[in-house]
Amino acid sequence: MKFSAIDLFSGAGGVSEALKKHFDIKCAVEFDEIIASTYALNHGSDHLLVKDIRKVKKKKWNKIKNKLNGENLDLLVATPPCQGFSRHSRKKSVTNADDRNKLIMQVVRVAKIFQPNYILFENVDNIINFKIFHVFLSLLSNLCPKGYKRDLNRPSYHLRFEVVDAVNFGVPQHRKRMILIGKKINEFPNTDAIIKESVKGIPYVTNPLPLWPKPEKAPTLGKHLEKYNLSKLDAGGVDEKDKLHRCRNLSPDNLVRIRATPHNGGSRSEWREDRLVLECHKKKNVNFGDVYGRMNFNDYAPTITCGCLAYTKGRFGHPLEDRAISMREAALIQTFPLYYKFTGKKGGKAYEGSSENIATQIGNAVPVKLAESFVDLIYNQLINEFQKSPFPEQLVGVSKE
Repeated sequence: MKFSAIDLFSGAGGVSEALKKHFDIKCAVEFDEIIASTYALNHGSDHLLVKDIRKVKKKKWNKIKNKLNGENLDLLVATPPCQGFSRHSRKKSVTNADDRNKLIMQVVRVAKIFQPNYILFENVDNIINFKIFHVFLSLLSNLCPKGYKRDLNRPSYHLRFEVVDAVNFGVPQHRKRMILIGKKINEFPNTDAIIKESVKGIPYVTNPLPLWPKPEKAPTLGKHLEKYNLSKLDAGGVDEKDKLHRCRNLSPDNLVRIRATPHNGGSRSEWREDRLVLECHKKKNVNFGDVYGRMNFNDYAPTITCGCLAYTKGRFGHPLEDRAISMREAALIQTFPLYYKFTGKKGGKAYEGSSENIATQIGNAVPVKLAESFVDLIYNQLINEFQKSPFPEQLVGVSKE
């Protein structure tokens, strides 16, 4: 039994990887042609829409809607670009006019068309400080103070949103993300689902949706990676049997630096030779202390970013070997399966093209295990609802295998 789903801003397909076990993906939307090529390598292209979501007309959405045979969509997933909401954004939250931030409103637009039974939304933790996100919540809730619909043409949702660390959901890295689950409201009034605002201006739900997965602590980095038995590499090396298991070369100076860095969590603060320290790092109150550091097999990885291949951009040194982590290691830390393919060029074959493009896809992805925790929860809810329905064959857009 599979339910129906749509994956907006699908990226390299991390969420679709979590979805495909229980859901029939009716459509995935990705704007970037190179990233879409990676998606197609792993999930096919028949349901993939490579287009700016803002330019997808209602006529096209209705054509996709026809695949549901008159039923509502079961699950709408959206993981819009997060860069404009990041804490590293140079613009203040209140005045940030990054055009990408407006993309979250496309979720409201698509929800109006498909009336999904559930919504799953993911972004950076800092999004909660942005006014546009507050508006987004109000539009999804679509409730007046008495618990009735504000706009009769749009669905209303009982929401729950929290900031989570992926390490508590089976992912061996510290990665804070804001996750939102929404369940369609079918009976009114519903005063539990009203969106309010705290004294500090932070939005909250009167009584959040009582639906959330149980935490599952991830294994340490070493335990997670040991089962894959990856080959050892030198700096700049590549595994001939797995082309994604390749790492950047290091300059002679950086090779000296990493050799001077203690194994399993060592950092530049432990270098004994002052000449190894960059002048900019000798100044007081310098941040980015993880730069030139090693990961620790006995702990969890730091957040995998788009710069995860660079020893100079974070704690991306291998715990034991004198090199930065490989692309395969980065993908495995993001909990992509070992067989997952990436390409760095438009229409490219597996592992072709730019390593930088592949690193960006890996760093921006939703960790598969994190997505699975929430996707599986929603699937089980749909199964329970299906079984309790007096006319299960009429419930939602279910297909049987």
